[in-house]
Amino acid sequence: MFDGYLKKYSEEQLATPEVRAKLGFKTGITGIILNAALCLAKIISGLTIGAISIVSDGINNLSDAGSSVITLFGFKLAEKKPDREHPFGHGRMEYCAGLGVSVIILIVAAELLITSIEKIVAWETPSEQSTAALAVTFVILALSILAKFYLAALNKSIGKRIKSVAMLATAADSVSDCLATSVVLVSSVLSSFIKNVPFDAFAGTVVSLFIAVSGIKSIKSVVDLLLGEAPDADYVKAVADYVNNFDKKKIIGIHDLMVHDYGPGRKIIVLHAEVPAEGNVLELHDVIDNVERGLENKFNCLATIHMDPVVTTSPRLNAIKEECIKIVKEINPDFSLHDFRMNEGETHANVIFDLVTPPENKLTARQIRKTVNEKLKEYDAKLNAIITVENSFV
Repeated sequence: MFDGYLKKYSEEQLATPEVRAKLGFKTGITGIILNAALCLAKIISGLTIGAISIVSDGINNLSDAGSSVITLFGFKLAEKKPDREHPFGHGRMEYCAGLGVSVIILIVAAELLITSIEKIVAWETPSEQSTAALAVTFVILALSILAKFYLAALNKSIGKRIKSVAMLATAADSVSDCLATSVVLVSSVLSSFIKNVPFDAFAGTVVSLFIAVSGIKSIKSVVDLLLGEAPDADYVKAVADYVNNFDKKKIIGIHDLMVHDYGPGRKIIVLHAEVPAEGNVLELHDVIDNVERGLENKFNCLATIHMDPVVTTSPRLNAIKEECIKIVKEINPDFSLHDFRMNEGETHANVIFDLVTPPENKLTARQIRKTVNEKLKEYDAKLNAIITVENSFV
């Protein structure tokens, strides 16, 4: 729907802070102009006919204009280069802007709710108005719904493409505004026919609840990002596939993949790549360097890879490793292991590896070690498993 905004940019460009700031500025200015116009029209109309719901809806548009200003500042600050105090850049300022927008939404909702409830308690109905004034009000509300629908579609379309939490929060707020203004429009129609019921105040209450729900959802989505939510599964798979398929002879597998999010376009990827212990260390290191540069170019990130040598030429070690994989998968199909090695003596052999568990795992590390050792000794009584149990970061 809004390809004109995006068609001149590649997917890689859409992830850069510069392009994101440019798109954020365009949509932000559009939001400020439309919301300011709607605010002025609704407040004048609402005061003219004495309708608190319409004035409240206008104040909500004023808060939306203010939110757009905050979003603009967020995009602009997020564009700043790293400095001594912020070595990972200022990308999270966009998340902070989204949080600011959400807080403003909640404050407005609380004020509107209090005013509307007071009018319900007082059973206050709007004064009688001329047909012309009511007609103008209906037209303003109908145009407002169309304008808000446009802003919702604009922010959602571009926000999804550039993965902007602030723009997606604005889109969700605009959808709530469409519903809220629709309620106000219906109440205005009812009030023109039924004079002794404060439909206006009831509509104001409904509007404030719409706004509050939107604000709470937005706050949750932003707080999740600031706390450090799990990275997108498709993104993780794309990174893993890229590394695993880069050179299958020199990269056997990966583990301990972590994605640190310092704001859009400022991700840091850290992982361990298993390489044949028998290989040439200089050649292997060169491959790892090339993978890091490839990740940085393809995923617009900073990549760091730790090289783990793995013995691949021992038939006994490989057989025991396959047995251990089978055992841990029997315990939980989502378990995995890495850094597998063995120290073998005359009387016993220590099998050493790290076992990765998903976040929802309920077993303790002690229970896992006990179960693995019991099953491993059924395979070979000489073996003793020394396991480091760790949680998955993706």
